[in-house]
Amino acid sequence: MLEYREFPLRTALTYILFAPSVAFAMLVIVKVIEGSLLPMTLLEHHGLLGYGALAAVFSLPVAGLVVDRLRRKDILMYMSALTPAIVGLLGSMIGFPNEHSPQIETALVISSFACLAFLMVSWTVQLNRTVVVKFRGKIDAAFLASALAAFFVYYLLSATGVVLMASDLMLPAVISFVAVIAAVTLRPWKLDQAPLAVQGLVMKYFRPMVLILAAHMLWFFVAKLRFQAYGSGTLSQMVGFGVFEVGILIVGVVAAGFLADFKGRKSAFSTLILLMGLLTIFGSAMYEIYFSDPPSILDVGPLVGLLVFERFIEGYMLGLCLLLIWSELGPSKTKGLRLSLVWFFFLGYMTLFWAVDLEATVFGFSFLAPEGLAAVGGNVAVFLSLIALYMIGPLPEILGREIEMEELALNFDDKQVKRTVDAFVGRDDFASIRSQLDVLDAGAEISEVSDKDLSEILGDDFAKMLPLRRVPGVGPNLERKLRRAGYESAAQLSGETPKRLAEKIDGLGIARAEKIISDARKILKRTIKPTRKRNRS
Repeated sequence: MLEYREFPLRTALTYILFAPSVAFAMLVIVKVIEGSLLPMTLLEHHGLLGYGALAAVFSLPVAGLVVDRLRRKDILMYMSALTPAIVGLLGSMIGFPNEHSPQIETALVISSFACLAFLMVSWTVQLNRTVVVKFRGKIDAAFLASALAAFFVYYLLSATGVVLMASDLMLPAVISFVAVIAAVTLRPWKLDQAPLAVQGLVMKYFRPMVLILAAHMLWFFVAKLRFQAYGSGTLSQMVGFGVFEVGILIVGVVAAGFLADFKGRKSAFSTLILLMGLLTIFGSAMYEIYFSDPPSILDVGPLVGLLVFERFIEGYMLGLCLLLIWSELGPSKTKGLRLSLVWFFFLGYMTLFWAVDLEATVFGFSFLAPEGLAAVGGNVAVFLSLIALYMIGPLPEILGREIEMEELALNFDDKQVKRTVDAFVGRDDFASIRSQLDVLDAGAEISEVSDKDLSEILGDDFAKMLPLRRVPGVGPNLERKLRRAGYESAAQLSGETPKRLAEKIDGLGIARAEKIISDARKILKRTIKPTRKRNRS
């Protein structure tokens, strides 16, 4: 049974141990973008970057389809986490360049992109099956914060020229390999799983998300164009925090994860839109003031707060909108595909962002920010943020609305459930009952859904046809206790779990509760056939 009351620390540690693998892939990707991964030119690095991006494009939808159909998702997680590390170790031991360099270099970059896609999709879907919604944000925050912190350490060691092993990649690859082995020792395949789901449409979050990303891109390139007009590069280069900006991102990630768990996804997402609106409005005003007095361009003090605020928002966006929301809304059977399609859009956004930022030329087409963008881009970013703020009203709430679908299935297969419902309430009411189960909003988890709510959904005929005393072992005293706990029929007992029933009834052990529930289900099955015959006659 999933943990609903106490934070699942062991489960969280199992997932966090995959963070070094993500950090290793991030290190490879960032170094390819910078042109510092291998002893080759920047143009050759960008050629490898194209192969990697193409691998990610094909891998994302495939990963979504595979994860939705794969029962042992943990195996895919291991393979995806270990493959880039093994290739990196092999290349580091042989040394770059070598006679096999072209193949190993290409394999390293492609595996980093492709395996990162498979790892993140399988990791997120598996998390959604093993951890309930009110703990998921904290684990997400710890995972991303750990990955960013590891990346910070790796990058800092590389930038300062500290090489603890044969190459810059060997230590991160070894740590990644050891962390995955440590995760295996925790036996994640033994974790309890359930198809958790929340009714709602992902598009209600996706539409304002598109506007927020557009506002962010406009804001970034407006700032870049204004700084370039004074020969100062970018805001980041002007302030000079360098890789230490990762620390601000980590703070934003942690804030998003904890707020999403305590206040809910809708409140956290609304906060993101508000923060982006404040950045576009007051940031643009600050730029107007700052650049109106050119001699003050050497004083970067006013820009430090602006950079910190921008990086915090980016970290907050990463912590909330990368691993949460998209796989939590909608049917549980299509979580992977739904997540991969949303990330496919994110990949396109990042590709466009990198292309314009690097001023890349592809097939003769140059990705350059138009010069006129500096004049109107800030106002458009403000306008997009206001539209996104207007769209937060109909956003579906996620925290407190997740239900454990397996519990509502009474441990029967679909045909058995349909026969049961047909026998007591008629075939025409079956669709209505399933709809009511989907929209039931009585508590944060299925364990908090009251028996009164279940009785209203299933009807009163169960209490008349299947009284509690028909269950072997239920005498007058136990019947009174069951009624005080809210149980009116054997049908209600058949949908319970031994642990929960034992917690509700004083003096009832789990073993006896399991026997009572088993007998109640047998009675329910025996009642189906004669009841159907009477209804037809």
